[in-house]
Amino acid sequence: MREKAVIGIIGCGMIAQDVHLENAFNNPRIYVKWCCDINKDNLNYVKDKYDPDFLTSDYREILLDSEVDGVLILTTHDIRESIIKDAAEAGKHIYVEKPMSTSVEESYRIMRIIKETGVKFVVGFNRRCAPIVEDAIEVYRNHKSNPVDAPWRYKRIKGEHQPLREEEATMILMRINDDLMSFKPYALDEMIGEGSIIGELCHFIDLACFIIGKEPVKVYAEGWAMVNQVLTLLFEDQSIVTIFETGVGSFDHPKELIEIFHKGASIVLDHYLQLRVGGINGIYKKNYPFLKDTYPYITEGEGTNLFINKVSERNRVAAEKGDAAFPTVNKGHYKMLDRFVDCILHDAPSPCGVIDGARATLVSIKAKESVRLGIPVKISKDEYDYFFA
Repeated sequence: MREKAVIGIIGCGMIAQDVHLENAFNNPRIYVKWCCDINKDNLNYVKDKYDPDFLTSDYREILLDSEVDGVLILTTHDIRESIIKDAAEAGKHIYVEKPMSTSVEESYRIMRIIKETGVKFVVGFNRRCAPIVEDAIEVYRNHKSNPVDAPWRYKRIKGEHQPLREEEATMILMRINDDLMSFKPYALDEMIGEGSIIGELCHFIDLACFIIGKEPVKVYAEGWAMVNQVLTLLFEDQSIVTIFETGVGSFDHPKELIEIFHKGASIVLDHYLQLRVGGINGIYKKNYPFLKDTYPYITEGEGTNLFINKVSERNRVAAEKGDAAFPTVNKGHYKMLDRFVDCILHDAPSPCGVIDGARATLVSIKAKESVRLGIPVKISKDEYDYFFA
């Protein structure tokens, strides 16, 4: 049995330098043979820090290497389709950063080439693999399949309860506190990044679909297409997910909060650091470690309170020295990449496949349409038939 997957990395810019390069080079099951970028500064960064065997500005050199099993495509989203097509036709398995695509037509072409070539395909919706998300989904699905009232649940009317249809629905609130000053330069370019609905909220649309396990049938969005939106997704089982995203917030406070409610249970994911559960017997709270704890001597508090205290220390250091690193949390990047390795070495199923990528793109496009029209936009059943066909 082979022990390592041979990988080429295409695109060594910000997301690669922030996350993927370190994860790939530190994974004992990955041999990074090639790194590619059209920017010489990025290649020099990779050479100085990781020194892979080969550097190139032409990704096709990687595809000609018969030893390479797969590629990580980490470029801007406006140029990914042609690289996906070339890689798939060369028989290379593919991990592509989100979003997979930015139009229905592009999704269709990518789905066709993946189906025709049979290569493994993973879309980098990494939050699916965050430890807190995996635990929360297990709690939610166990409760949903066998809901049991907690013995302390307050009931105004004693005796038998006449169930309502609404009780079968799940309600989810997702809050994303972001600061547009931290955005990649191309993120708000209408022709490249296409704004935060396409480039960032696709993450949370995918996560909502993954948690609910149903198809969204309507989306209503208010705000702006570029940044600052509130999206409401209605699912086929009448579940509702609201995604609130601000680009005018502050990293002095945690970025993400997700709250899940179903049949007397509340499941709260507080910035990947603390899981809090109410209404389910035997579970209450679980804390998760920082991915990188840059201020280990700050120990007061727990969960996001501890995070805020560490960020306060970061701010003090940054004010004195001009810059300082933030403490980071585990959003599942390493595990998602490791599951891509499982796809290559063990023929495992994709943790997030081409249909998932196409669905997130479709809903993102509908949300962008809604925010500009100012009306709810239906997602028709035949649109899903089209995808699954």
